Amino acid sequence: MNFLQAGHSIVKEEGVNALWAGLGPTALGYLLEGAVKFGTYEILKPVFRRLLASMAKMTSIGFFHSQILSFILCGAAAGFAASIILCPMEAIRIRMVSEPQYATDGWMKVGYKMLKQEGVIGLGKGISPMILKQVPYTVTKNVSFDVLTKALYAMIRAQGMRLTTGSMIAIPLISAGLASILSTITSQPGDMVLSLVNAHRGDRKPSEIFHSILRSSHGIQGFFIGFKSRLLHVGVTVTIQLMVYDFVKRLCGIAATGT
Repeated sequence: MNFLQAGHSIVKEEGVNALWAGLGPTALGYLLEGAVKFGTYEILKPVFRRLLASMAKMTSIGFFHSQILSFILCGAAAGFAASIILCPMEAIRIRMVSEPQYATDGWMKVGYKMLKQEGVIGLGKGISPMILKQVPYTVTKNVSFDVLTKALYAMIRAQGMRLTTGSMIAIPLISAGLASILSTITSQPGDMVLSLVNAHRGDRKPSEIFHSILRSSHGIQGFFIGFKSRLLHVGVTVTIQLMVYDFVKRLCGIAATGT
């Protein structure tokens, strides 16, 4: 099924409420994950910039002066930190969606049930695919947003044009939209493995699932099943997220991203 057919089937068989399954752990998990991710990314920017400048001075390697390299390192560290925070909530959410009968008493009791039956390992068994998903996702999303906004602002200045209120909205919006597409592509394989690891109780290792997808009739394309629906989901989420992120930075007296 495509995502419209799947959505229609879910509503028909399980009701509209099924589309909201896992809302609790999603809200709490991504609230904490977003705070950690964006906070860590901004805090580490000057840290890595100074560290790389010192390494460039000691080694005389100009490559360490790269601003993009410092952004990538910040994004990787932020993505790793976010993975630790988000992993238990994603385990609960995915179990609630894949096994509705498991989630009759609310998400907190689902988490308690998983903890009781499977131990801490049950909530953390998806950590490796979570990192495989979150690190490329965060690096691509944050770094591409920084780079794209900087390039577009530079393009406007090179034309001798003034930055208007409209351009200060349009540039982040275009950059956020492109960043959402790129981050969906780079994080899709990790998201697929993560979903299969947490979908049901069991001890299948992420590496086993990874190889089983590769050996399936779909091959590499198997990692991109459901990509269109996820592109819609992540595209809207990331675009709004980055726009709010940029706006809040300005409210806090921090320069707009890319300026």
